[in-house]
Amino acid sequence: MNLYILVEGKTEGKIYPKWLSHLLPSFNRVDSPEDAIEKNYYLISCGGYPGILDNYLAISVADVNNSNKFSHLIIVIDTDNLSSEEKTKEVYDYIEENNIQLINCELTIITQTVCMETWFLGNKKIYSRNPQNTKCSKFSNYFNTSEGDPETMLKDPDYQGTNANFHFEYLKAMLREKNIRYSKSHPQGVGEEHYLKKLQNRLEEDKNSLSTMRNLFNFLDKISS
Repeated sequence: MNLYILVEGKTEGKIYPKWLSHLLPSFNRVDSPEDAIEKNYYLISCGGYPGILDNYLAISVADVNNSNKFSHLIIVIDTDNLSSEEKTKEVYDYIEENNIQLINCELTIITQTVCMETWFLGNKKIYSRNPQNTKCSKFSNYFNTSEGDPETMLKDPDYQGTNANFHFEYLKAMLREKNIRYSKSHPQGVGEEHYLKKLQNRLEEDKNSLSTMRNLFNFLDKISS
């Protein structure tokens, strides 16, 4: 069994290998699809949307079909302003419209509602009820991510950017309150095993939160077993 994984952005390109080392410890990363033998994964960070579909999907499907080494092609993609179902349909529609055919390989679409930073907000320990920073205080008062499901959080109506950007700024402010400097190119603090365990604990404690992250963990659990 080998996995071919397309992730959307820089953050995923840095975090997924760290997470997989804990969630799929028997799998090793390879630098090229041709290097895959057994229990390997090949991962590409695709530089955002729509590039993950327009620039990478057809080439990746050709890689998988030609090598005949991969059991799963996994697409990890943000939903941003769409629902998980709408984003999944968008990917399947793209595949159909472009006549992309995957041979002897299972396609799995993992949606990140709203984005990966949304999932990171699921760690209850990073939420500050009484932050010292004014910006962080505004986020804290707007939505309590330790109690409410971060995947349901819409941006502040006064915020000019997207939902995904709002979640990114929220996370950055909360981590800064803990003296952690977070950026997409340097996502410090969130890739470590202790952070991952806090997210797993959140799923165990709250069965109604972070449904798309739960989908990822359930899928990887099936792969590992």
